[in-house]
Amino acid sequence: MNKITFCTYPDTVETKECYGLTNYNNDTIKNILNSLDQDTTFYLIDKNCPNQWLNSVQEKVKIIFNCNDVSIEQITSTCQKK
Repeated sequence: MNKITFCTYPDTVETKECYGLTNYNNDTIKNILNSLDQDTTFYLIDKNCPNQWLNSVQEKVKIIFNCNDVSIEQITSTCQKK
């Protein structure tokens, strides 16, 4: 079974596969949970996150997706190991 982790301020985790999400909603999270079949961590980033935590997250993640601009299909395709 896959393990998908969602982190918010102030948490961070050490993992290879991690991405950031901005402008997400509950449907975004539900779709990701139902679409990915590998261990992945997503940082949920909102406008109230402190800069220090945001800088730390930006060093960890491969990509930060803006859910207003990128479809769930694009997110899951990018995050799925090939």
